[in-house]
Amino acid sequence: MVGCVGEPLKRISVRCLRLAMQENEYCDEFADAELEHLAHRWLADIRGNLSGGESDSCQSVVSMNFSAPPEIQWRFILIAVSLSESDDELSQAAAGPIEHLLGWHGEAYISLVENEVATNPKFARALTGVWQYIMSAEVWSRVQRLQKGVSDPLRQR
Repeated sequence: MVGCVGEPLKRISVRCLRLAMQENEYCDEFADAELEHLAHRWLADIRGNLSGGESDSCQSVVSMNFSAPPEIQWRFILIAVSLSESDDELSQAAAGPIEHLLGWHGEAYISLVENEVATNPKFARALTGVWQYIMSAEVWSRVQRLQKGVSDPLRQR
């Protein structure tokens, strides 16, 4: 597998990434290439219809949602959305990482989400697949306002 500039992606053991996140060690030091590698594997598993129990990458993304700092989660979301090739993949990003980030860290991230929606139509489409989860009423209201502005929303799950 190669990155967009033709350089080999740095291999990272998904298991090691998950363990590091569980220990909450060095999470802010993961390079975008490492998060990109995880996103590639996660999206490939989605394309292959693998679920959490069958996929190390799915388990790693769930672990990241609960244990990585929100800055890492945000970077992963942006990378995963940019690499997504289908509505199903955007829906998975919406139902997992995006909902989780906004549920747990919405007040700190809603402005970044609003800015991203304004400049990134693919991210805006992904946001239409987000449900309230545990978002505050204020964050959810702002998400709904953004969702209403998307002319080509994802199909409801």
